[in-house]
Amino acid sequence: MEPFKNAFGYKNACLISDRLLEVHPDFPIKDYRRGLEKALEPLELKDRMRLLADRVEAGLPPHPPELFAILVKTLATREADPQGLRGFLVWPLSEIVARRGLGHFKESMAALREITRCFTAEFAIRPFLREHRKRTLEQLRKWCADPDENVRRLVSEGSRPLLPWGERLPELMADPTLTLPLLEKLHRDPSDYVRLSVSNHLNDFSKVHPELVVATLAKWRAENPGDPKLEKLARHACRTLVKQGHVGALTLHGYGSAKALKLLGCTLLNATVKSGGSLGYRVIVRNTSRENQRALFDYAILHRKANGRLTPKVFKGRIRDLAPGETWEIEGRHSFKPVTTRVYHAGLHGFEPRLNGRIFPAVDFHLEV
Repeated sequence: MEPFKNAFGYKNACLISDRLLEVHPDFPIKDYRRGLEKALEPLELKDRMRLLADRVEAGLPPHPPELFAILVKTLATREADPQGLRGFLVWPLSEIVARRGLGHFKESMAALREITRCFTAEFAIRPFLREHRKRTLEQLRKWCADPDENVRRLVSEGSRPLLPWGERLPELMADPTLTLPLLEKLHRDPSDYVRLSVSNHLNDFSKVHPELVVATLAKWRAENPGDPKLEKLARHACRTLVKQGHVGALTLHGYGSAKALKLLGCTLLNATVKSGGSLGYRVIVRNTSRENQRALFDYAILHRKANGRLTPKVFKGRIRDLAPGETWEIEGRHSFKPVTTRVYHAGLHGFEPRLNGRIFPAVDFHLEV
């Protein structure tokens, strides 16, 4: 898989300058490109984006309203526009609005609305939530009714307290009532894209306010019983709580008591795994109760870190409804194919089975790197 930072390689960086020259003939394209390829080479994704933002900003008028108007002109506002910018190439432009726009709220919001239609402005809206919280939340409330799903998604995603890659917003985490009204408006949005963001927003809240998340989802379900889209949202919103074995979340989704499930056996099919290979496992579960039980099997891999510590990473397993006394045999494989988000370290690891949130003792295995 190609590294994300290549989105801001020299070739793509030149596409940005080409488009700027089209819409603003005074743009100093030679200054923008001077030494750029060499400067980009050692940098990772976000630092490359910031470097490009620096060079774009240096070549445009300093007055924010005039500056933002030029940036918006570069965008591919229509699908059929082959010259306009969209995707990652727009990120440096939103960075400039975030840097320069705090003193020009109206113009900034207008620019971010256009930008998010071509590439998310979820990172750029966050300084405004920090510095102009009340005013920005009111703008987000208005955008809940925007005809563009990308703008509506910005409402939820931009205000997520724990947005990946984004600035944390601890004040919004501390007081969920600031953004819950926005989620109320969006949780039945016709767009899957928007509803997914709502579920991720609630999952963020679940790290600190689990009871609130469960109660909110229960209320929405009572208002709209049997809505499959809402059920999907609720499952995704509770994914962390379910992995943790939170009783309220498990009950909300119809899982039985972990006490009714007995782990009869957990066997690893190979005691040693090479990097790039896979670990085979076989788990046997029995419903010991006199009632049907919905069983959720997850497992954690206890990864060895560079310092020798073992830390768990939970992986979603399988779901099955078990009759009284029924036995469930589960077989599967866990891949150790190299991924960019994880570094494997050789040595003792663990396979930890989990049933309806209950954690069972891990079985050891060795990883060879």
